[in-house]
Amino acid sequence: MSVAVKLLITFLVFAGVAIAIFIVIAVSTKLPPRDQHEVQRRGYAIRGWWFMGLCLFVIAAFAASIPFYPYMSATAALAPARKVPVIAEQYAFIMPSHLPVNTPIIFEVTSRDVNHDFGIYNPQGHLMAQVQAMPDYTNYLRVVFQEPGQYSARCLEYCGIGHAIMAKTFTVGGK
Repeated sequence: MSVAVKLLITFLVFAGVAIAIFIVIAVSTKLPPRDQHEVQRRGYAIRGWWFMGLCLFVIAAFAASIPFYPYMSATAALAPARKVPVIAEQYAFIMPSHLPVNTPIIFEVTSRDVNHDFGIYNPQGHLMAQVQAMPDYTNYLRVVFQEPGQYSARCLEYCGIGHAIMAKTFTVGGK
């Protein structure tokens, strides 16, 4: 079944539910009027059940999404790591040109001048990690490069006229 057909079926289901709700409301207006106290009590009951259902849905969605969070496990955080200083300045990154593969690395990222953003791109050009680089402050970024190759670091925050050329390539390989 194509995506367009699935979208059409989804739309028709939601439209049918909306039409059914409108019909129920229209039919309920034909009933004899009820006392305000009764209507208000029922309205608060419906509101309470709706709120509880919404809370349960949010809690369930949160619990279901926890395994997909991009944070490393506690055991990975305890493994010893090699510390690599990174200094961002207009319009360059000062850092080593060669890093080991399959070794935990903690980048200690700071800036000499203005705010920058240190983004690491894998050999396929996909962003794999990033952290803010700020003057007089050090941020830490833990990365394990699992495949050798040519990586690049780019600034992801506009830092001046030379922002577009602010990049550093480095090689990952060996131990």
